[in-house]
Amino acid sequence: MIELLLVRHGQADSAGDNYDQLTAIGYEQARRVGEWLVTHGYTFSRALHGGLQRQEQTLAAIREAYERHGAAFPEIATDAAFREFDIAIWNHLARRLRHGHAEFHALLKAWNVARRENAVNKGDIFKRLTGIILGEWVKLGDSFTEAESFPAFRARVLSAMEIHSHGASGALDAENHTTLAVTSGGPIALITGHALGLDLKRTLGLMRRIANTSIHRLLFERGEWDTVAFNMLPHMSKEAITLV
Repeated sequence: MIELLLVRHGQADSAGDNYDQLTAIGYEQARRVGEWLVTHGYTFSRALHGGLQRQEQTLAAIREAYERHGAAFPEIATDAAFREFDIAIWNHLARRLRHGHAEFHALLKAWNVARRENAVNKGDIFKRLTGIILGEWVKLGDSFTEAESFPAFRARVLSAMEIHSHGASGALDAENHTTLAVTSGGPIALITGHALGLDLKRTLGLMRRIANTSIHRLLFERGEWDTVAFNMLPHMSKEAITLV
């Protein structure tokens, strides 16, 4: 059986100066998901992250849980297919939208206040801003040249489904391996949505629901991927779940 287990990174510091950094809550979430995986008998042939610091920090915490229990864990590697879209895209499009999009302009002002005050609604505002930016990014298609275009991002992410449907260079059993990939909401939405056969609008809509350190399980059988679990959070209490 070929299995791909996707885990979103722990909570990152969206209200701070460096979003690519776990918060104290994010580290605890990563510790919890690692404990749950190792105590429930999950073993992996590969362990990957997309190259972002918040992803790497989350995967390191998972590995530490395996080490505490004396359980085997593969060498960690980087696969760019699982990297989230660059924050430069957010910044480029925000500069465009802040002067010609009234709703975005108002939300951006509200978000700056919420960040300064560490308001409880800062995550909700950030999600709404990101939703507007994603819509603009998708609409621009290949004409967006300041950074990675949405079509290029989608192709990069979905390449993971081809790469991980077989053993890498014969190093793994081509018919029986499990890959753990710590990634982000964008890649998870694209991969699971594609496997489910969703259209692009519904696929991108999944991003609003993908919680920090949520688990997503895909199986490759009879030549195609199937999403068999989405947004699992067995390691988290309801009060501890975060989306941003």
